[in-house]
Amino acid sequence: MKIMHVADLHLDSPFRGMERHQQSIQKYLIQSPYQAFERCVSIAINQNIDVFVIVGDVYDAERQTIYAQNFFMKQLIRLDKANIQVILTHGNHDFLKPDKKRPQYPERVYVFNTEEVKHYDVTLSDQTTVRFYGFSYLQRWVKERMIQRFPKNPRVTDFTVGLLHGSAEGIASTEGNYAPFSTKELLSKQYDYWALGHIHQAQVLHESPLIQYSGTIQGRHRNEIGDKGAFIIEINKNKPVISEFISLAPIVWQNPHIDCSEDWQSTEVVTQIEQVIQNYQSEAEASLQSQILTLTLTNAQRLNQELQRQIEKGELAFALESSHTDLPFVHVAGIRLTSNIALDAFQYDEALNQSFHEASEGLEKGQAYEEIMSDVFQHTIIQKWLPELAEDLSLKDDIIKSSQQLMIQTIGFEAKEVTHED
Repeated sequence: MKIMHVADLHLDSPFRGMERHQQSIQKYLIQSPYQAFERCVSIAINQNIDVFVIVGDVYDAERQTIYAQNFFMKQLIRLDKANIQVILTHGNHDFLKPDKKRPQYPERVYVFNTEEVKHYDVTLSDQTTVRFYGFSYLQRWVKERMIQRFPKNPRVTDFTVGLLHGSAEGIASTEGNYAPFSTKELLSKQYDYWALGHIHQAQVLHESPLIQYSGTIQGRHRNEIGDKGAFIIEINKNKPVISEFISLAPIVWQNPHIDCSEDWQSTEVVTQIEQVIQNYQSEAEASLQSQILTLTLTNAQRLNQELQRQIEKGELAFALESSHTDLPFVHVAGIRLTSNIALDAFQYDEALNQSFHEASEGLEKGQAYEEIMSDVFQHTIIQKWLPELAEDLSLKDDIIKSSQQLMIQTIGFEAKEVTHED
């Protein structure tokens, strides 16, 4: 039996935050999830997949465009014509409203359309029988541990597969918003395979029986780096489950780092970045996948302060801009500076040192960050276009590090570089 395990398509994803880049980049990004899923369906047909499993978040929002709905339906029809059965659940992004009329999917498409855990029994062409358990979200958050509703494997079919769109957390967790579960709970059900969705990075939680997230099919921002895709799962009696990753993403996000030297001026910085871009262009042409880079210049304290200010103002990014008319392309989406500054700069003054570390800890662990940024996060424009910004941990980390560096520099100390001996 061969299953295509895919999740988190996020069709209709607006890729907010990329509008300030060339329109061509925005256009390619918006189309990339559609291209990835269409390729996924083509591979499933070519590989004679028995069952095509989609574990939540087909769409990026509860309200879908006509284009996205029509595209998704066409792909399901392609699978139906190829005699491939489809098992579909809805997640927290594309949750089903109880009062919304359900689409009329092809005959071989089985949809879990309630929050109650149910099952579908499927018979394959060779008479192999498979039971699929799952549920769909009817609201944005499901705090209940839905795993407790899944029954233990009744072994009434040849194989049993669980579909769960949720977050892996501790077994005693009461804080999860997305159907929290633990690996131990999944194992207790004794299923042959667990197809997970919600986490956008492919990852294996357990080898045998195999429990894994397929990840998203197309990275949406700088934190979703690397290739994305789906898995072809082959399950046979008395044999280990075979899992094969299938690359799907037309565009790959990367976070390369460049270590700055003391004597670098603007020309040296540009030369180093152009070399990185050239290397990624070679990779893009070999893989036929475009690359979007968020460059980090480490040890930025080695650059003179005027050059640092120019880079922070975006002058370097402006100098590197180019049009992208050919595919695959390489695009620099952002340039970040990080400094390796000793946080013991105030050791000479006990009171000042304590105050500095208390302020830092308040930003990292306390409520100071949320309080300081609340006006930004609650602004109507941010709420409308970037609601996920408040949960962006990389943004928080950047702001905290910049704040620490600014405190040291503002008081007038020479930045002391951290060495292995410090």
